[in-house]
Amino acid sequence: MKDKKEIKRVVVVTDCKDVAFNEMRWYILKECQKNGWTNVEIELVPVHEFSIINAAFITRLMGEHCSPGTVLSLVINPLKNRFSRIYGRLSNGVIFFGANTGAFDWLFQDFDIEELYEIHDPGFISFGGKHVHAPNIAKLVMETPFSEIGKKFPKKALTNLEIKDGTVVHIDNFGLIKIKGKAPNIKDGTKVKIFKNGKYILDAEYADRMMSRDDKEWILYKGSSLDGLPELGTVRYKEGCKDIEAKIGDIISWDILK
Repeated sequence: MKDKKEIKRVVVVTDCKDVAFNEMRWYILKECQKNGWTNVEIELVPVHEFSIINAAFITRLMGEHCSPGTVLSLVINPLKNRFSRIYGRLSNGVIFFGANTGAFDWLFQDFDIEELYEIHDPGFISFGGKHVHAPNIAKLVMETPFSEIGKKFPKKALTNLEIKDGTVVHIDNFGLIKIKGKAPNIKDGTKVKIFKNGKYILDAEYADRMMSRDDKEWILYKGSSLDGLPELGTVRYKEGCKDIEAKIGDIISWDILK
């Protein structure tokens, strides 16, 4: 027998960061509550507007932290085409739901898909996050069998998203630039030339701890995300990313100064 008092968690990764999120949240809660599921927690994880790359990074990041049984809902589609809405279960027990835009690709590369389905296409409905995603998320929260929600979806039909090493995947509220790839294996204090999209923009230093450096100094360092993605930023000055007009999708590279 299902325990309806057990805490059920939903993590919504979306660029719908205003009242749209509240609408989605309350839709899910009402659907669950009227069926006796009253202990549901829903949190927002915002992503940069219209950015599939940022959504892919954030989804991968949260997929690592979510506990088994958590429903990871992805609501973002800035693309012209409509995509199948897919759902299923990962090898770590996390349940996912969202459009097959490629934003799940990074997550799927690092966690095996144990089950994969798609909902029956309801056709275009304005604000699908509320009218399509939310009711199906509620069903997943209430542990509705996957086969009762939709039909199996072939893995070969999943949309791939190529994110090259060096790609800016996130810029946080401190202006720190997270870069896909491995941090350089160099000594603290090594000077480097930084390039954006192949064009030289500035000199920086590599540091083991960037906060030990002077204000506004440009530092390249091993960050905290995933396996230590490289990060670039200015110390205690969040406008550095704006000064160099960095944006998600740019390619950052570096050469060691001899």
